[in-house]
Amino acid sequence: MTPDRWQKGITLVETLVALAILAGVVLAAYAMLAQSARFAATEQERLIASIIADNLTAEALIRPATPDKGEEIYEVEMAGGAWTARRVIDDAGENLLRIDISVTRAGDGQVLARVESLRPAL
Repeated sequence: MTPDRWQKGITLVETLVALAILAGVVLAAYAMLAQSARFAATEQERLIASIIADNLTAEALIRPATPDKGEEIYEVEMAGGAWTARRVIDDAGENLLRIDISVTRAGDGQVLARVESLRPAL
């Protein structure tokens, strides 16, 4: 047999190695796609929580009457989900009130959005 005859085709071993490399690339791409989907879902939750926190802050700031000091818990339905918002109002000195609003998924303790604001105590 001449050396030219050995080089005419792809061997089974070469084909299996190529398929193994291709499988590794496909699995890596799938893992990145799954991670991207999880990240997008988390960011969507954070965005919704931020909107809720901003809305509650705006309500507290535009209310003509001075809000009562203390803590209030709100149950909010938005974007097909249940959310829990916690509003704490306390003195900030210099005739100001500090408004702290944090939003979590209902039944979850992780704060997804937090807004702090100051308002004059009228």
